[in-house]
Amino acid sequence: MRSRWLILLLTTLLIAACGQQPTRTGGPVTPVFAFTEAVVGPNRIALGLVRDGSPVNDPGAKIHLRFFDLNDTSAPVKIEADAIYYGQGLPAAIYVAYPTFDRAGNWGIEVQTTLSGQSEPSVARLRLEVKERSEVPNVGDRAISVKTPTVRDVPDPSHLSSGRVEDLSMYQISLDEALQNGKPTALLFATPAFCRTAVCAPSLSVMQELQKTYGDRMNFIHVEVFRYPFRESFEAQTAIFQKLAQEGRAPRPEERNVGLSDPMIAWGLQSEPWLFLIDANGVIVARYEGGITREEMTPALENLIAGKPPQGGG
Repeated sequence: MRSRWLILLLTTLLIAACGQQPTRTGGPVTPVFAFTEAVVGPNRIALGLVRDGSPVNDPGAKIHLRFFDLNDTSAPVKIEADAIYYGQGLPAAIYVAYPTFDRAGNWGIEVQTTLSGQSEPSVARLRLEVKERSEVPNVGDRAISVKTPTVRDVPDPSHLSSGRVEDLSMYQISLDEALQNGKPTALLFATPAFCRTAVCAPSLSVMQELQKTYGDRMNFIHVEVFRYPFRESFEAQTAIFQKLAQEGRAPRPEERNVGLSDPMIAWGLQSEPWLFLIDANGVIVARYEGGITREEMTPALENLIAGKPPQGGG
C-alpha cells in the first residue's frame, strides 16, 4: 500500500509546484489511494485521480465505488458508495467514501469515474488489504494522554510549529489537560514546512478557521510532527529513509521514530497529517488521514459537539 501512497504523494507535489489545475486530455483515469491502511469497521477511503501523468481536480467528477470481499465469492458486491469531492483549498483533489468493512482480508475495489463532459466512465480495479486492527489509534479507542507543547512551555512560539506561528489558538492547552476538561477535542498532527504529502499547511489552516467558530465549545490542538529543531529532525528522518531505500529493508525499531516529536511517537504515527476527533469522554470517534477541507469537517465538528458520531472519519 505504501507504494500507492507515494504515487499520490508525487502527484500532489507536482500540482503544488505548478500552482494550477492541469489540462485534461484523453487518457484513462487512474485512481490512487491517499491513505495508508484500512481496517475492520468504519473507514475513510480517500482517492486521488491521475490522468496523463497529472492530477485531476474536477469538482463535477462522478465516482462510484463497488467493494468486493475477495474471500467471499457468494456475495459479488458487498458495498457500494459514491465518493464525495473534497478539493477545496487542497493542492490536489481527493474523493472520499466511508465504507464499513465487516472482516479482514483481501478486498477488491471497482472505481467507476466519469469526469465532467464525459458520457462513459473509466473503470479501474484496485486491491486493498483490510486489517483486523489498526496500527495507530482508531475509532473506539481511548485517546492516548500525552503532554503536547503549549505557549506556556516554550521560550519562543516558533518552537511550536515548523510553519509561521501567527495564530496561537491551537497551542493554548495540552492534550493531557484537554482530555480532562469535559469538552471534545480536535487533535491535528501536521508539519507545515516539511510535509511530505503537501497537505499539512492547508489542513492546519482549515482547523484554525474552524477554531474561530467552535473554539468556545471544544479544544483545538496542533502537534508538530518533528522534534525541535524541526529542520534537523526532518533531515535526520530523510537520511534514514534514503538508507532504507538503498538497503531495501524495513526500519528497525530504533530507526522508526528518528526525528519525530514525543506525541507522534506516543501515538505510533508514521505518516502525516492525521486528525483525530475525540469526544468529551476521551474516546476517539473519528480520524482523518491526509488532507481535510472545511466542507468535510464542519458537519463532523457540529456532530461531535452535539454528542453525535461524525459521518465517516474511519
